[in-house]
Amino acid sequence: MGKSGQCFFPQNCQWWTGFKTKNLKVKHILLNVLVQKLARRLLELKEFLQEINIKKVALGLYSVVIALVLFSMVYLLNNENTVTSDAAVVTDQIQIRVEAKDIEGIIAAVEGHSSVPIEDIDTILPLEPDKPAWQQHAAAWNGQSPYGRIAIVIDDVGLSYDISMSMADMVGPLTLSFLPYAERLPEQTNVLKNAGHELMVHMPMEPKLENADPGPNALLSSLAADEFERRILWNLGRFGGFVGINNHMGSYLTEQPGLMVRVMTHLRRGGYLFLDSLTSPKSVAGRAARATGVPTVSRDIFLDNERTMQAILSQLTRTEEIAKIKGYAIAIGHPYPETLKALNFWSANLADKGFILVPLSQIVAETEAAAGKSAQAR
Repeated sequence: MGKSGQCFFPQNCQWWTGFKTKNLKVKHILLNVLVQKLARRLLELKEFLQEINIKKVALGLYSVVIALVLFSMVYLLNNENTVTSDAAVVTDQIQIRVEAKDIEGIIAAVEGHSSVPIEDIDTILPLEPDKPAWQQHAAAWNGQSPYGRIAIVIDDVGLSYDISMSMADMVGPLTLSFLPYAERLPEQTNVLKNAGHELMVHMPMEPKLENADPGPNALLSSLAADEFERRILWNLGRFGGFVGINNHMGSYLTEQPGLMVRVMTHLRRGGYLFLDSLTSPKSVAGRAARATGVPTVSRDIFLDNERTMQAILSQLTRTEEIAKIKGYAIAIGHPYPETLKALNFWSANLADKGFILVPLSQIVAETEAAAGKSAQAR
């Protein structure tokens, strides 16, 4: 493990972190996946050594390394209590019955190019409520639009009580994503939900920049497995009535398949949706969500990287253009005075231009329906 959670072997960092867990089933699953990865690398090494005509050395080295791997497996497994092939993976308050092949299938779907949920996902990660939370808590909306639907997501909400209250009177519905470490969250979220806006959790995740602080209880790759799970539950338990989460920062964490699968199992169990803020172009979060059966969409545009009225209005115009092409657009902004002022100005004549504001859950519902029709057609 290198500086600031970086790994000498970045693709396998999450697997070694997983061995810290006391859950024997998880250890066996991760060990199996690691051995498969190592075996592939050894075969590549063997082929290389054979090419340079040292066949005996190659076979000898290959045999020694395989023996060491097998010895390590026996040591790890024999120093733990025996588990059955169908064990319960317990994560604090959440219990999921799962087999090794099921987790491996999820990881394979994330690490490969497939974005199709694995077979029997409803059995492996069952939904507790009859109606998922993202549907139960969806904001209402009315109207038709000839050009497209636009979802405006406001991140980093909650740190200023006064700014939060000012958004209650804004034209909506807006989708407001609250930082879970803000204060007076039940009070703030109740007011804004009753005003017709939709709620999300802005989940703090590990960024790549060392000087960027995602805040307390952020999800970090360096955490022990039990602490990682505790933080997920803490962040999801700060207020109710939300439809899902999106990542706050997370340019590093959203690139880690194993860790994102762990996040998505919680969302799947609770019936939540996931919005990928796309803070990294290499994010695998969307694939992890689809592989675990979590409804997901991705951000199309950021509104206020440049905090001027003119620049934000220009980004809103681009948002309209995207909506014309796709039928919808998802824009993310922040509760800056300039952003809120621009949104108030822009939304005043939005209907006259042929667009309509919708909550994020509506776009998710449409994309899920389209995906279902596509799957049936195949």
